[in-house]
Amino acid sequence: MATAVTGVNEFDIFTCPICLEKLKSPKSLPCSHSFCEVCIGEFILSTESRAGHTLSSYPCPVCRAVVTPTNPEDETSHWASSLPQNVSLPSQMDQSESTKQECHLCKTENIQHLATHWCRDCSEAFCDDCLRIHNRMKISADHKVVKIEEISKCASGDEPDLNLISDKCSVHNSEILTAFCFDHKKLCCLLCLTLRHRKCENVKAFEEMTNRDTDRFNSLESELNKVKSKVEQLIEEKKNKYETLGSSFKSVELAAITSAASIKDKVDILLSSFLKELNISLDEQKAVFEGKLKTAENLLSCIISMMNTTKSVQDYGSINQKCIHFIRTKPELNSKIVETSKVLNEEAVEEVRFVIDNTIHQVEKSRQFWENQSVL
Repeated sequence: MATAVTGVNEFDIFTCPICLEKLKSPKSLPCSHSFCEVCIGEFILSTESRAGHTLSSYPCPVCRAVVTPTNPEDETSHWASSLPQNVSLPSQMDQSESTKQECHLCKTENIQHLATHWCRDCSEAFCDDCLRIHNRMKISADHKVVKIEEISKCASGDEPDLNLISDKCSVHNSEILTAFCFDHKKLCCLLCLTLRHRKCENVKAFEEMTNRDTDRFNSLESELNKVKSKVEQLIEEKKNKYETLGSSFKSVELAAITSAASIKDKVDILLSSFLKELNISLDEQKAVFEGKLKTAENLLSCIISMMNTTKSVQDYGSINQKCIHFIRTKPELNSKIVETSKVLNEEAVEEVRFVIDNTIHQVEKSRQFWENQSVL
């Protein structure tokens, strides 16, 4: 369970900012942010656990506004249930085409205005007037803001939002990306071209891209398909090995018990200790395999998301979005593949078998010792 939230996706109007799923039994804080009753309850308990003492208040997970419970004398675990129920959200969520969302900033002043835009960085809804104030503030001038009506169009399906492919320059936030430097493999705005790439020989504006230039962009979907196929095969292999993990450990356990059966009563304590360590090793190795499967599944999920976005860009995106998406997706894909490869290292079962063989050898030596003692 996440304990703090820095940003949420475009479906936040009906999404819990903690679990990132559809709100269940929504509870509202004084700052107007809503959460699942279970999620805000667990957040309060985790905040108290980190603080190391009983709480008298807690911060909102989104805006960090201090919340003082109305019943501070009750158990901390009961604070969430005493929060006011957000009765408007369930009815809004039942209307799949509804975009009626109140402006959060107006609501703090007890004013009801219909929100028209959503800031992804602030996780706040704004009316037109409040949006102008938001955009004039230096700290939020470059935040990502989308129209709520555009959010509702994507909320009912799996179609990716092309607005997520920003054409703003990461170096000069107020400038728009217009070209690509093939020498440095960098996206450029006009300022970038003037200040950093004046001497570069292979720079092209997006509008000047030839078929030869864009062919490599078009190959992204094919490459994603290939990687997806390999990852699915890898996951299948890992699942097969995971299924045999228990039987492998069971075989080792039976071998150890058979070997220990011939040892006299004086080594029973050693056998008991060995079996306990074996079960601990099994749990550890299961955890390792589960972690590897989770890593590979996360990579697969990321690739599928990239494929969906790539298809949308190919079908509906502008040339700018195609260029930007391809150039950004390739390094991101390679980075995720490298990260996943680091986790999916050599098999641990053989290492465990080596440790177990050494332990059995020690048991055998102990048996020989006691047999020699009985002869004497």
